Amino acid sequence: MGIQRVRRVSIIPLMNERLYWREHWKKETIPAPNSFARRAFKRFGRQNKTLLDLGCGDGRDSLYFARKGLHVTALDFSETGIRALKANNKNIRCLVGDIRKMRFKPGSFDIVYAHLSLHYFDDRMTSRIFEMLFRTLKKKGLLFVKCKSTDDALFGKGRKVAENVYCKGHTRHFFSKEYLKGLLTGFKVLSIRKTSSVYHAYKSSYIEAAARKA
Repeated sequence: MGIQRVRRVSIIPLMNERLYWREHWKKETIPAPNSFARRAFKRFGRQNKTLLDLGCGDGRDSLYFARKGLHVTALDFSETGIRALKANNKNIRCLVGDIRKMRFKPGSFDIVYAHLSLHYFDDRMTSRIFEMLFRTLKKKGLLFVKCKSTDDALFGKGRKVAENVYCKGHTRHFFSKEYLKGLLTGFKVLSIRKTSSVYHAYKSSYIEAAARKA
């Protein structure tokens, strides 16, 4: 199965951000999966499920889920990241495209997994994306999402683009727990919490949530 393309637009991320991520994934070797992926897997197990890895980057988590027996579709706008993933597992369905232009049939997936891929858009677009994710999931499907938090060291740094949205190197939309809860209308929230880690010598802060489609 080859790399597929879906329609893309050029508002956010901007072209210089596309170049940033292209070079970023060139430099990276594919390491172990994120701890968020391992925690998510503990909630749903194998059971022959379909999973959409939304904004998969270099595909470290897609590879992990595929090894665990899931049927994985991986989407990212970075052709470099997608090619790195495809070189490591030809059975993963790989799509080059923009999250804002997703066109999956309703009820396509048992699980949607979004690790640090949904905090790049303004409020209006973010709400639209979460509505699309709701439709994309099967009944009782699971959503796992992790985003930058307003507690993060980079919050307020760089050029302000919109409320809680700043551009420093690339665009970031910082979430609060209340904001993420508001996006999960129609879902049963299973968990929502703040987490943190040290990244490039500064403390990164996040909001994580697991939710089930009603």
